[in-house]
Amino acid sequence: MEHTVVVQRGPLPSYLTLPNPPPELTRILAPTGDRLWLVTSRRLGRQVLAEDRFSRALAVAPQAPANHPLRPEPTALTSLDPPDHGRLRGLVSHAFSPPAVAALESTLRQTARELLAGKRAADLVPDYLMVLAATAICRVLGIPWAEQERFSALADRAHGITPCSPEESAASREELRAYVAGLVADGHHEADTSLLGTLRLARQRDAALTIRELASLVELLLDAGYETTIGQTALAVLALLEHPEQWRFLVHRPEHVPGAVEELLRYAPVVPISFTRVARHDTELAGERIRAGEGVLVSLLHANFDPGEHPDPEVLRVDRRTARHLTFGHGPHVCLGARLARLQMRIALEELIRVAPHLSLEADPADLGYRPPEAVVRGPTSLPVSW
Repeated sequence: MEHTVVVQRGPLPSYLTLPNPPPELTRILAPTGDRLWLVTSRRLGRQVLAEDRFSRALAVAPQAPANHPLRPEPTALTSLDPPDHGRLRGLVSHAFSPPAVAALESTLRQTARELLAGKRAADLVPDYLMVLAATAICRVLGIPWAEQERFSALADRAHGITPCSPEESAASREELRAYVAGLVADGHHEADTSLLGTLRLARQRDAALTIRELASLVELLLDAGYETTIGQTALAVLALLEHPEQWRFLVHRPEHVPGAVEELLRYAPVVPISFTRVARHDTELAGERIRAGEGVLVSLLHANFDPGEHPDPEVLRVDRRTARHLTFGHGPHVCLGARLARLQMRIALEELIRVAPHLSLEADPADLGYRPPEAVVRGPTSLPVSW
């Protein structure tokens, strides 16, 4: 059965250019010079992401094979295996529960409407999506209203959303870490329903929780709940603009937007590959022997186009009944902010459809600026439109 991945907008790592159909499991040369195993099917991908025989904690060790030259923070949530992972995740999971996320809808919808009101053109990335995502993450974290502009500017430079040099980005990331650490340490541990308030209380109850550990946790939430949502929604809008019949379908059938969100997540994943896992011991995968200490990656992009899961996976169809995907991962490390990302995407699309049914792209897609191929999170940095 043919396994097709359509041309994706923006640069991708060269090792994701595979024969068609790609093997379920293949060896690749990472930019670091390490040899890694790459999984392309959804079935095998779910195994690697969920099973205990593949460790995330071992993958952040200094000697471990790596896909990216930047080593993750060992205390970060995404660097831990159970039970440490579950302990730290439990501190913040309530902020992303169904009631907590649902409570944000009215604020986010009002923000979206204010951002679009009275306009006939905009650059959707800085003028709409970045502001909407900043509003959401600041509400979740409990960033004081007066501090939101400073916080957003730091986050944009730290994550390369605002174009800047690598040195400026690194400096902003350090400043952001110090700022977040100060917010976590601040206050008198009074009752506070925000995430920062919860972390203050958790540290008061458990002195073993360090400021660095908690600041790393907040930084991860920024990576997962801010940077990725901006890129993912921008890729979704671009995909719809390049398939105008799908945009028109949603304009006339806006009740299909929730399902369209899942199809767009499948079709244009903002993160094309998983974090590296390392085999704990010699094991077998797809008939190949994986030796202890070898690294394994999952191509989320290829898994989303697995023809065993979807008929005609290369076709964008917003009324697709079941859009199964691995865009948010799977298993213990499934994206904590997935529910919030879905809400933001749905609201962003619903309000654009309401205000701008004749939305059009005011640039050649090939001329748009994109995040560099070495970036973990991809997507356009500019999306000029009119309506």
